[in-house]
Amino acid sequence: KCETDFVARSDRFLEFAKNVAMQIAAANPVCLAPADVPPDLLAKEREIYKHQAMAEGKPEQIAEKIVEGRIKKFYKEVCLLEQPFIKDDKVSIQDLMNELVGVIGENIQIGRFVRFALGEDAQ
Repeated sequence: KCETDFVARSDRFLEFAKNVAMQIAAANPVCLAPADVPPDLLAKEREIYKHQAMAEGKPEQIAEKIVEGRIKKFYKEVCLLEQPFIKDDKVSIQDLMNELVGVIGENIQIGRFVRFALGEDAQ
């Protein structure tokens, strides 16, 4: 979403929108940003990571740091804005969006997304 029709019709914006659509299709993000991760999913992941760290014999404080590191990695897998861009994995989708904002000089936001998959059962 951008602020003016002029930008919405620009080649740079249309290319960005196409790239984001390809990212969603290829990487299958669950949500837009870390704040949007369902609390039950996040709690489940934290529990799994903590159990793994404790099973490795790590002290409680170190286990917590390991959990936080793994949660950051988890966000890069499930959050669209945190995901590495499929065409250049050194850049996240958020970085790509920030770069476009700098070039066009107008605020851009991804409000939400929906991913359709043919041949899969509805959940």
